[in-house]
Amino acid sequence: MISPINNSELIAFPIGSIALERFGLKFSAGGTHISRTMMLAELGSVLAAVPVGASSADYKSAILQLNVLCKTTDSTRKKSLRHLRELYALDENVPIFRLLRTLQAFDIGASLPLLALQVAWSRDPLFRSTTQPVLYASVGEKVDREGLVQALAATFPDQYSEASVRTATQNAASSWTQSGHLVGHVIKIRRQVKPTPVAVTMALFLGQVAGSHGAAVFSSPWVRLLDLDADRARALAQEAHRLGLLNLRSVGEVFELSFPLLAGLQGITE
Repeated sequence: MISPINNSELIAFPIGSIALERFGLKFSAGGTHISRTMMLAELGSVLAAVPVGASSADYKSAILQLNVLCKTTDSTRKKSLRHLRELYALDENVPIFRLLRTLQAFDIGASLPLLALQVAWSRDPLFRSTTQPVLYASVGEKVDREGLVQALAATFPDQYSEASVRTATQNAASSWTQSGHLVGHVIKIRRQVKPTPVAVTMALFLGQVAGSHGAAVFSSPWVRLLDLDADRARALAQEAHRLGLLNLRSVGEVFELSFPLLAGLQGITE
């Protein structure tokens, strides 16, 4: 069972760089959660309708022309497209979205909530600002809305109105519920997520992209998002290795990770 994070284990997002932005991470202020959640159901519908390898125009057509999201007006279709692009890119030329599509194909459905969480968290600074109150909480503990409000306001002081902060944190709470970290409609209770080997593969890959290597990759921010400590992350990495999702070699405390299935994405940030 997980326990609150102590101050030495704060979830630290990597420092911004052109290379990481090229990969698909976002560092500037603002984010989709000012008006929407992580849109898990909508993302699932789009991925089910559009095959791997499709162009960005195909994703656009699926939403606007084919109306796979079943929106009633053109304006709501366009807004949904804009927000999904902000969160996930919907363009396989953007490496982080290609990573999502590649790994989601190995485990359609079960892994998507935690895959989507990792990508949305990487691309929405507003959402990231609410991380600590959620991951600090013990299983079964109530996650107070005011804690989310204070965390966001502290990260972006004097940048948003009180109403905007409250809307953004309400949306963030919904996203943490969609990912499985919280349960409850009005009162949000912390729940431990159960990461799959596919979700762990993404976390380890993103950790390497962000500059973690060797044993440090098992304590990356994305690993912590999955409610894993380093030992449990290593155990799940071994399972991912057996499934052919990655290669893991270890000699004592020396670890070597490689990702043959993701070879086309490696080296992009170097």
